Amino acid sequence: MAKLIHTMIRVRDLERSLDFYKAALGLTPSHRLDFDDFSLVYLRNDETEAEIELTWNKRRDVPYTHGDGYGHFAVVVDDVHAEHERLVSLRLNPKDVKEFRDGAGELIARFFFLEDPDGYKIEVLEKYGHYR
Repeated sequence: MAKLIHTMIRVRDLERSLDFYKAALGLTPSHRLDFDDFSLVYLRNDETEAEIELTWNKRRDVPYTHGDGYGHFAVVVDDVHAEHERLVSLRLNPKDVKEFRDGAGELIARFFFLEDPDGYKIEVLEKYGHYR
């Protein structure tokens, strides 16, 4: 069986991205590899073993494009409204909280989106139902 260990995204300003992911998601470096032209920084927190790998190409000045294939990655929190308020207070500009309900009006998911400094979308879901 395969085990998900990390997902990689490219960042233009490593320090800005490290600050964002620490403030927004409580992710801090667990491992770092520095080379002449690039660095790989793996981020995690106590909630999971899976990591986000930030790849920083040191001489890149042009912003990355996400094309039409990138969607988002998702995290879960205990209280989506409290997390939204916290991120608003940090001026990280989360989008509005939304809900999905089924045809009978039962809650399926409560969530909002946030973007990191490079425009990667992050879905923040409340722990509920399928999303744990």
